Amino acid sequence: MARPKIDPALKRTEGVRIPLSPVELAKLNAKADAGETNVTAFVRAAALGKSITVQKSTSPDFVTRDELRRIGVNLNQISKAMNAQKSVPPSELLAVCVKLDTLFDQWLNHDPKSRKIRP
Repeated sequence: MARPKIDPALKRTEGVRIPLSPVELAKLNAKADAGETNVTAFVRAAALGKSITVQKSTSPDFVTRDELRRIGVNLNQISKAMNAQKSVPPSELLAVCVKLDTLFDQWLNHDPKSRKIRP
């Protein structure tokens, strides 16, 4: 089955060149990325007065993911020691839990005062 023909009035055959500074281009790229589109589609929509929906990402940033990985390594080491019947000071486990609570509060925008205190 052949692709349907595009109306000649709707074909995008013309272009506009706009000189930008590196800073302006970086801002434009950042806004297009936030709108989950490319720069061309972003500029076209902005120039034609169309709304551009930008959704805030709920995924953690690199620093948060790295910190979560480090905490996971600590928890893994603690669990291995406990499974090997070695003594693990409760303060180590509590310290890891406090770090996790802090990261989750920041990441999920929770109020730390609303959380129950650990025993």
